[in-house]
Amino acid sequence: MKEKVYILFCLFILTPFISFAKKVDAPANSWPLEMNSSKNFDIASKCEMLVFIEVFNQFDALSMAEVSTRTKVKNVKENSVSFWKKKTKKRILTNIKSLSNESLQEVVAIQKSNSWEELSKIHLQHVLPSKFQTWYQQTKLFYQSYVKEQIRLAALYPRITSEILQFSKSEIQGHNFTDKHFLLTFDDGPTKVNGNTDKLIKVLNTYDLTGMFFVLGHNLKKRLQSTSKEALINLYGNNTVLSHGDIHKSHQKYTAWKSSIDGTNTLIQDIFYPENKNELLYFRPPYGQRNKQLVNYFDTKNSKIIYWNIDSRDWSSKLNAEKVANRQIKLMLLWRKGILLFHDIHSKSQQSVPMIYKYFKNTGVKWMDSNVVLE
Repeated sequence: MKEKVYILFCLFILTPFISFAKKVDAPANSWPLEMNSSKNFDIASKCEMLVFIEVFNQFDALSMAEVSTRTKVKNVKENSVSFWKKKTKKRILTNIKSLSNESLQEVVAIQKSNSWEELSKIHLQHVLPSKFQTWYQQTKLFYQSYVKEQIRLAALYPRITSEILQFSKSEIQGHNFTDKHFLLTFDDGPTKVNGNTDKLIKVLNTYDLTGMFFVLGHNLKKRLQSTSKEALINLYGNNTVLSHGDIHKSHQKYTAWKSSIDGTNTLIQDIFYPENKNELLYFRPPYGQRNKQLVNYFDTKNSKIIYWNIDSRDWSSKLNAEKVANRQIKLMLLWRKGILLFHDIHSKSQQSVPMIYKYFKNTGVKWMDSNVVLE
């Protein structure tokens, strides 16, 4: 009887935390101000960065042994973690300098010239007005999950590679874009006729948006066999079709990586770019995983590998379309520029992309043309 009472007591105490933890990856959008101007974008961006700094510092204070425990990575690559921390601090301080002057004194007062140490001394819970407290608590939980997610990727690199760090300057993450410029990208298609790829492209057309579609050669072959080149050209329209390899398999230790790339490259060129037969298309490796030999191959061909810095995690069964949109909104405000990752094989992007577009419609956000040459 006592054991049953104890179990019930534990469930009673823990249930609120368990249910709330499910929301950490994408909290409800509780930002209390309207997102209706460039100034309000900057106010929200500033506050997101300040919460991020607060959480980042908590992780920055951990020893490598503690990082190992928190991330569940046995052999932490200390140099990679340190390099990621250094790059991240630099990016945030650069973003602080991008804030408009009129936004600096709103909600929480800061200066563009503030150092990381000065920004770290701000006690947000004490200085934020009461109507921001719910947002603050939810956002802090989100970044506790997000920063751990990022440090884990750095702790594994380069034993397990990912988008977190670069092998070469020819690799594009999105952090080098112009402020408030964003690029939509979609992986893993195409789906069957009238499937999620077709539905998503109709949505993009509705909002006059374009995206980069990183297709799997295997899926493209099947779609070609069931339709025609002309149908595929009409389907993708003004969007850009690029390579994701032949199959969705890590190319880091894949011995057939070159045939996967070359075969898919040839197929895409035959359909969409017959005038560029001798060029190597931009490539996104599945999971962002690659090796130096693969990267060098693209360098010698004067081509680029394209990753992302704003991951929707739309593949997760824990996130519905609204949560996917909320996650992307927060990360867009944090990083202020970059490449958004979605998967057109899933239906969530059909709803989340319009949510994101509408939320930032009047804020000066620029959606990049997918045909732009990335530099």
